[in-house]
Amino acid sequence: MKSSEVTILFAEDNLAIQKAYEKIFVKEGYKVLMAAHGGEVLETLKTEKVNLLVTDLEMPGMNTLELFPILKAEYARLPVIIVSGHYADLQYEFQNKGFNIVAFLNKPVPASVLKDKIREVLKIK
Repeated sequence: MKSSEVTILFAEDNLAIQKAYEKIFVKEGYKVLMAAHGGEVLETLKTEKVNLLVTDLEMPGMNTLELFPILKAEYARLPVIIVSGHYADLQYEFQNKGFNIVAFLNKPVPASVLKDKIREVLKIK
């Protein structure tokens, strides 16, 4: 798969981080979509073909902890990377519940680490 064939949905409520993600990953050739909370993630997934969700855990409105059961039921094949400054110990709990968590990265995560992890998950060379 080539990066130009990939759509990544970033769920992040911090506007500065949203802008950084957009700048970095559009430059890498990906189609980039943004959501500020879980409700926006679900709305986007209804209308867009998304290859990967990169999400924070703590967001206003519907947070990721509320979102995961819906993702499991309706979008079970969608791989998810969590980028969070909190709850690193929840990675195994999420995986034990059958959520498709492919990586859990602690904030702040260097852009190079996130780029490498995305390429690895999506099998992009």
